[in-house]
Amino acid sequence: MKKTVLILYSDRYDASALALRDYLEEDGKYDIIALDEKAYDNFKWLKFYNELYKFTYRKFPTLNNVVVNLPTAEVKHNKDSDGNEVAFKPDGEFNQRFRKFDNIAMRFDADYVICTSQYTIRKAVIAKEKYHLQGKIFALLTDYALQDNFTNHFLDGYFVVTKRTKDALIKNGIDEKNIYIINMPLPTFAPIKRTQEEVRKQFDIRNDLPVVIVAGGKYGSKYIYDTIKSVGDIEGYNFLVILNGNTAIEKKFLRWSKKNNVSNNIYFVKSRGDLNKAYYIADSIISAPSTLYCYEAILRKIPLILMDSSNNVERKNSKYLVSGGFAYSGINRKRIDIALEKIKTEREIWAEVCERYFKDNGCEQFVKCLDLLDEGRDPNEEYLNYVEEVEENVEPEIVDEIPVKEEKKNKVKKKFFFKKK
Repeated sequence: MKKTVLILYSDRYDASALALRDYLEEDGKYDIIALDEKAYDNFKWLKFYNELYKFTYRKFPTLNNVVVNLPTAEVKHNKDSDGNEVAFKPDGEFNQRFRKFDNIAMRFDADYVICTSQYTIRKAVIAKEKYHLQGKIFALLTDYALQDNFTNHFLDGYFVVTKRTKDALIKNGIDEKNIYIINMPLPTFAPIKRTQEEVRKQFDIRNDLPVVIVAGGKYGSKYIYDTIKSVGDIEGYNFLVILNGNTAIEKKFLRWSKKNNVSNNIYFVKSRGDLNKAYYIADSIISAPSTLYCYEAILRKIPLILMDSSNNVERKNSKYLVSGGFAYSGINRKRIDIALEKIKTEREIWAEVCERYFKDNGCEQFVKCLDLLDEGRDPNEEYLNYVEEVEENVEPEIVDEIPVKEEKKNKVKKKFFFKKK
């Protein structure tokens, strides 16, 4: 009888979860159920949280890190009069009608539950204890650095993509043997059947200049707009901006460019669905420090330049990639100019550095780990040791400066004096 894998993901962490779903379904060894928050959550809180996340990311960057840390994966138990932890009580039959997540957990009682968000980790752990479920719960973390509120001491294991994340989890008290380092699970690349010249024409590019993709993540932010303005007057390149539905950036930039007489080769692409074709003709990419964009670029050997971000986790990602020699800093116009010049001479060296660690799609490794766990064997001992060795031996031959905010110019504060009556 096949074992069941239940994948619980959020709209903000969906790419790797969906890649795993597709790979596991094609592999055929497990029965797969993949559910997003619309399927497992009854209430409006999570929707409100996601909208708050998007709003603060775009409008109030300083508040975004606060919003990110609102949900926590750690589970707190009530205590009795003697100070002992009290087990969770299962909900009664009436309350069960309003516990969609619990109902799903009990209905499937999956052998493996894979969580990609803090919210699902917490809910899965509580449901397992309440209803004495037998399955093992794992977290899939695809950031290059740890977001602390993913830490949960009741999980059966973690799948992470860097040794840095593993070390941070160990520091937080997670057992090292329950942490598995894999490459990032990615969707299978769709083959391009056209020539590069034909694809360039599809994007209305009618010249032979190099193509630079500008990609800013799912929600967009003021940093994407600032980056587009920074490259607006750079000659000698085509800049292909992936909007991913955020058309407000295009309208804002067009107003600015008309006012400032900027008319260089900037092309806007509304759908992320065209990103695969854009990668096909790209000479480099300027990206937000979003793990999916970064990993796809590095895996395809497209030199990566990182813009700034309001999110503390993405800044940690950026620090990891730039200090390791996997990416160039592009937090302002000066850094972008330096990076574009370096890429002309360091492309082959950069590709060699990336090849030492960013090699494969992690879906295959993930399935292999599950197979070994099924057999009662330890993936860290029999399969994954080489991943740590590769990362430890990476030599940052082309390290750029770690992204930091430029010093703000001293502003003259206005003083107001009030005369006494």
